[in-house]
Amino acid sequence: MLIICIRTAATNLVDTGTMRDSSAVGVKPLEIVKKHVFFDPGKNKGWQSRPELPESSEILAAQAATEELPENPVDKAWESKAAYLEAHYKILRREGYEGLRYSVTEYKKSVKQGKEMIDDDHTCVYTHVHVKTYLFTQLGPIVRVEFSTRQSRYQIKWQQSKRLTPGTIVAITTKADNFGKICKIATVAQRPYRDGLDQDPPLVDLMWANPEDAVFDPDLELVMIESRNGYFESARHALVGLQHAAQTESPLDKYLIGAYTRDTPPSFVLEQPEMDFRSIAHHVVEGDLDSLRPLRSHNVLTEGITYLKDMTTLDESQLEGLRQIVASELAIVQGPPGTGKTFTSVQAIKVILATRQKFGGPPLIVAAQTNHALDQLLTHCLDAGANILRVGGRTESPRVEACTVYETRQRYKETADPQHKAFSNTRRTIINAIQELVSSIFGDRLLSPAALLDAGIVSQAQHDSLFDDTMDTNQEDLERGPLSLWLGNNLIEAHLLRNKHKSWPQREEAEAKMVLGEFEFDGDLDNIADDEEDQDRIYGTLVGLAHKWSGKEPADSSSWGRAVARQLAENDDLFEIDHDLRGVVYQYFQAELLAALTPKFTTLLARYVEICKQIKANKWDRDTQLVKMGRIEVVGCTTTGLTKYRGFLAALKPRSLLIEEAAETREANITSAIYPSLQQLILVGDHQQLAPQCDIRWLGDEPFNLNISLFQRMVNLKMPFVMLKQQRRMKPELRYILSPFYPELEDHPVVLSYENRPDVPGMGGRNCFFFDHAWPEKIDSDQSKKNEQEAQMITHFFAYLVANDVPASKITVLTFYNGQRKLVLSNLKRYPTLIGYQFKVCTVDSYQGEENDMVLLSLVRSPQPERGFDVGFLEDQRRAVVAISRARRGFYMFGNVENMLRAHMGSYKLWGRIWNGFAEQGRVQRKKGLPIVCQKHQKELWIREVDDWGDNAGGCDMLCKEMRSCGHLCTLKCHHLPHDQLLCSQACHKILGCGHGCEGFCNQQCSCSCPEFRRIRIQSDAASARLSEAIAGNKMTFEEKLLKSGASKSLIQANMSSRGLSSIMRNTSDPQDRGSQMGGKPLDVQSFEAWQHFTSNVQAHDESLRQQRLTLSSTLTSPDGTNSGSSTPVIKDIYQPTTLVQGRRTGNGAKSMQLQSSRPQTPNKSGQSAQDPGTNIGMSALTTLLPIRPAANPAGERRGTTNPSSGVSALPTMLPIRPVVSPTVKSHGTTNPNTGLSAMTTLRPIRLAATPAVESYGTYNPNSGVSAQTQSPNPHKSVQGRSPAKPPTIPQDDDEEWLIEL
Repeated sequence: MLIICIRTAATNLVDTGTMRDSSAVGVKPLEIVKKHVFFDPGKNKGWQSRPELPESSEILAAQAATEELPENPVDKAWESKAAYLEAHYKILRREGYEGLRYSVTEYKKSVKQGKEMIDDDHTCVYTHVHVKTYLFTQLGPIVRVEFSTRQSRYQIKWQQSKRLTPGTIVAITTKADNFGKICKIATVAQRPYRDGLDQDPPLVDLMWANPEDAVFDPDLELVMIESRNGYFESARHALVGLQHAAQTESPLDKYLIGAYTRDTPPSFVLEQPEMDFRSIAHHVVEGDLDSLRPLRSHNVLTEGITYLKDMTTLDESQLEGLRQIVASELAIVQGPPGTGKTFTSVQAIKVILATRQKFGGPPLIVAAQTNHALDQLLTHCLDAGANILRVGGRTESPRVEACTVYETRQRYKETADPQHKAFSNTRRTIINAIQELVSSIFGDRLLSPAALLDAGIVSQAQHDSLFDDTMDTNQEDLERGPLSLWLGNNLIEAHLLRNKHKSWPQREEAEAKMVLGEFEFDGDLDNIADDEEDQDRIYGTLVGLAHKWSGKEPADSSSWGRAVARQLAENDDLFEIDHDLRGVVYQYFQAELLAALTPKFTTLLARYVEICKQIKANKWDRDTQLVKMGRIEVVGCTTTGLTKYRGFLAALKPRSLLIEEAAETREANITSAIYPSLQQLILVGDHQQLAPQCDIRWLGDEPFNLNISLFQRMVNLKMPFVMLKQQRRMKPELRYILSPFYPELEDHPVVLSYENRPDVPGMGGRNCFFFDHAWPEKIDSDQSKKNEQEAQMITHFFAYLVANDVPASKITVLTFYNGQRKLVLSNLKRYPTLIGYQFKVCTVDSYQGEENDMVLLSLVRSPQPERGFDVGFLEDQRRAVVAISRARRGFYMFGNVENMLRAHMGSYKLWGRIWNGFAEQGRVQRKKGLPIVCQKHQKELWIREVDDWGDNAGGCDMLCKEMRSCGHLCTLKCHHLPHDQLLCSQACHKILGCGHGCEGFCNQQCSCSCPEFRRIRIQSDAASARLSEAIAGNKMTFEEKLLKSGASKSLIQANMSSRGLSSIMRNTSDPQDRGSQMGGKPLDVQSFEAWQHFTSNVQAHDESLRQQRLTLSSTLTSPDGTNSGSSTPVIKDIYQPTTLVQGRRTGNGAKSMQLQSSRPQTPNKSGQSAQDPGTNIGMSALTTLLPIRPAANPAGERRGTTNPSSGVSALPTMLPIRPVVSPTVKSHGTTNPNTGLSAMTTLRPIRLAATPAVESYGTYNPNSGVSAQTQSPNPHKSVQGRSPAKPPTIPQDDDEEWLIEL
């Protein structure tokens, strides 16, 4: 009997499609595809019979009525596969719809209380929702609806909002029902901005979960609810995959339930254990056949692999990990930060592909958690020479984009498929039927009496009464139909009655930022609506639903419903109906006919859905042929795509599946992707780094454990795995900080080399440091955390590193909070010396797998004085490990260590270990702050407050005083950058063609306000166009052009030499190029015609200048009224005192002369030559309207004034701005009230959003699953079941680099 039962079970499995049925028996790919596309979960099978999308009963259920969830243990084996799959399915399904269920429940509570619900942190409410059109695409029917956002407290910036993201589920009800009994589920299909969300009212495209829920009446007012918590699309396909997995068997099942923990080879390796390892012999010369021959057929079951270490760049642990990948049925490889787990995976893929080319086999499936990580992995495969296919189009790599399914189809265009053509014709037929149905009620003509009769809305007698040949009719009545004459003047155009419900009057963006607690606009985010929008837009046949005609309503229409019913019941002749009621009777006809035709409409929609499935199955089947035609060796997709495209991938009958960052992938996403043909599962990741994300927080914790990956559970169950041990990323002092979490981690020789990992410039050999502060945190408009002073400190430090020749692209700023990310990015973009740079400012969660030379980590969390200690996201050890392991050369952390240690015991143990990693190396100084070291003078400065940065230019506080190439002394503070990269800020001393001195600064374009200069400028502009053509056609030098015009060579050289232009003129023929060689300053000789005028009137010009000098010298006297006494007068050109208007000197810039004695001058007490009184006037009298931070005077006092127009009191003198000298006003480090930045600079005032500083404690959060739980500000309160931390003893001597006792 036992044998019979087993055989019967096997037969049932074959009938439903088992692994043996799919691979051994040889089921055709099309059959596998159809089994997925037309998947029917059946009935009365419990969770296996659930539909793909949530049902209305699940969304309408109250909290107390929700289904009790099973537990998900992660430290013991499961009793059966069925129990394992059921638990994961139910928990994952709840996570997908719980946020929407909570939002609908809250909306129902508001309705019951007679309140109007507005948008909050959990829910978006859209009112006045109306169906506008249906779009019939190859994906299925899409309904386009208009809606109002009047329930929002602010004006939504759709280009950057995350509302209505494609894949989001929404709940829809009628305004009359308000989720009493009606709840229709739909998913967002697309949200085009152009001609969609930019309309008033906005439009969005949805797909009904059930075609029977489709709304056919455009006048039916609906309400739509969206939850801000949860994203069902991420779970949707995995849920269906779990249902598939319940109907099939796999050799991997024994590992999934935890009942088998031995290392076993897959069956195909047992059959053919010899593999080609030549691809990893990196140190063997290609022609060395003796060394390569044994590697051609290496037996992975009987031969060791460590002997290859002298032939390859792989270390011993990487070689062992590679062997695990190619030879184990369940291969698990842990790659700590910087150990090269992706490199190891790629080397293993090379071995697999080389063996496949010899023995054949299906393609390898590779997957990663994100599109970015997948693109990186597939790029490595391309570099290895593999033919790849990228499933899913969200790639940003041009190389990978050429390998997408779409591009591959274009390369292998096969002959027309008759079956596809037949399906397309059927689809077209259904669309025509729908259009005919729609036109019968929404066409240009009035309703057809025959349609009303067929629907039973009017009787035969009433129908016949409309056709009377004795009545006079006109042409318009004939065109509109028989009801036109009956309606008479009660016929009106429908749009006159239709309420468009335009957007509710809302506050503008700037006002909302100032006074509202929530605002979605983020000026630093990329615009979603860009020029690439059309590439992702879904197109199809558009069928509009809108009445053209309607009936006029009577003045008193409050009870017209009963009157209409009575009139129709009493009158067989429609012309006997009261004339004033005929308009509302016609509206009644429209509503009744819509209700009668709706079932027919939904039936056609269901047929359309089925034919679209046929087209999808046919397309997937043809795509499997592309894999053969293109000899595809590697097929890649995201972990979501593993189940989204399950039918196509399963039809390829793969044997191996490799998942990168597997420890970050949800277990259900992998389990649901165990296709029947799979014999090997390869998991590469690190369970000590980021974990899977769970949108509903309480489902991620015990006992449901959605944030525990399959990778981590297998490690917990003592499944054999290999850990890579040599890190090749971090300098040793950076790896030391990480060592408490990876005690076995070793340094590869590459990180010990100063050439490969040089010190951070400007830090005096301190390549890591923990800057401790007590600056309080705040909450931003999105309820995210931020710390403004910490952000300012990081911004200044970033600018300091850039000023020390560190490329901005080599610096990454990491933070745990998106609010801080936006703040830091905004500060960097507005910092004057950083304008124009691109920045890498990321959240820790988005930076998994990335690295950079320098990493600045912002911890953000620091309690307000009235609040308790709290660390939030920072309590997650896996996040912390990612954060402290991204840097190659320099790692600098900014935060409040006391808050980290006093929050609770878990935080104390976690951040105490990290703190000790800095303290044991002498890389903390709580009292002194952050040390910087000038590269030029080796002077050390300590930065404790933001104001301490002052006008630091990348060096110390000493003045530069070096001579610039322009002839001016550098007035900047000590700096590392060369002078040719720092524009001069002093006054220009050049004489212009008009005879006057330049009124601008050295870094500006020469200018003068006199009429003569303006005349020359006009001539110059007119000549530039003619000269550009000549220069383009004939590359002669500027001097050659002047000579050609008749100017003498000596005159040209003399004048050009006096202006410092001769060398530049000889080196280039293009005036624009010469300007660039002068630091961006255009030539003072303004035009070719100006030179011609000058050279033809040289004598007259010189005589005019001579007469001016003689006149001036005869009138100059000394201060005592006598002549200056100079026997040999020397003429020195100076400027009269002037002022600045809009950054330019005014006062005509009149040139004046003053005689200066040729006698030697006597040095004064300061060592400077004493000059006659009045000879130094002009420059010191200049003032400016620009925001300027003046250089320090010899006494060390910062002098300058605050710009009243901008509110900015400080600006680095690295900018091309002339510093102001003010002998009376001193700067005391005041903070700009507009920007909140003290000592940090900006080109314009910045207004930051005003945010409330008090958190709410009494609201229910669906993420936590706790209702009405008040959080205590008590710093020692137990958090989520953790024991409270005993407050650590913080040493009072802040100079000590104290250690934490753990």
